[in-house]
Amino acid sequence: MDGSVQAIVYNEGFGGILEEIYEGYGSQVKVIAQYSIETKDEASQLVQGKAAEVNVKDETFSMYISGIDVYGPVSAKSRSDVNIIATVNPVTKQVLLTSTPRDYYVTIPGVSGDSRDKLTHAGIYGVDKSMATLENIYDIEIPFYTRVNFTSLITIVDSMGGVDVESEYAFSTNGDGGAIINVQQGTNHFNGKEALAFARERYNVPGGDNQRGKNQMAVIQAMIKKMLTPEMLVKAPSLISEVSDSVETNMSMEQIQKLIQSQLNNGGDWTIKSVAAEGTGDSQYCYSMPGTALYVMQPDQTSVDSIKALMQTVKDGGQLPQ
Repeated sequence: MDGSVQAIVYNEGFGGILEEIYEGYGSQVKVIAQYSIETKDEASQLVQGKAAEVNVKDETFSMYISGIDVYGPVSAKSRSDVNIIATVNPVTKQVLLTSTPRDYYVTIPGVSGDSRDKLTHAGIYGVDKSMATLENIYDIEIPFYTRVNFTSLITIVDSMGGVDVESEYAFSTNGDGGAIINVQQGTNHFNGKEALAFARERYNVPGGDNQRGKNQMAVIQAMIKKMLTPEMLVKAPSLISEVSDSVETNMSMEQIQKLIQSQLNNGGDWTIKSVAAEGTGDSQYCYSMPGTALYVMQPDQTSVDSIKALMQTVKDGGQLPQ
């Protein structure tokens, strides 16, 4: 940026971090060559082996839902802007959705040592590193992951025929999320592009990034509710085939089919509760970008402990508070 060299080579996953530091970075540089490297992700294979041991029909399990901040192939390594844990008890039919802010200032196991970094940066090193970071925060095991990006969300929601999302506030999106929409307080029917715009907005909503996390969970909650309807469950095999290129997951097709069949056989309503970890804004040095202080969020331990207790309630088969 200061002209001392004419070109640099770097992993594209770090592009987002450079944008954080240098305003308008993307418009001040020119990409002169790109190379794609396909790697055998041994870490994900280890996670796959771990996942195969879970009996999803009878055992409580946790799934990490990662939303990466790019369009295009979902396999690309990038910052994880959406970090949600779904804790599912298939017996009591309860789901706890926990959102952890992207700027949470934490250690990344196996990467940063004692140094801390933003949670979002863990995604650059692989989905398993994001999972290990969250396991560390909440003292839990997360055997499953589902990874989506902007393109994925649009494809999935459109394949479902849109979703009905509950919004806490009325607001208009600023267009950064790909569409300008007027959101009503209460129920909104969104197509894929509208759902993405709603989930990405953080400037025009009270609470900024914290509310964005809640809105992302509102979209996921709406998707789960629609998927649990009998008409969608019957169409599930064709729907899964339709979106398979847009989603990366280590849950096997057999496990997915068991969940679908169990709901078709037994029916019944599910309780879905959303919670968000809290913290306070700060400026600190990060492992992934040494030498420059970045905006981070210092975790509120009381908030984390409260979420741990709720996760344990789901696991023990107790009733979640309404």
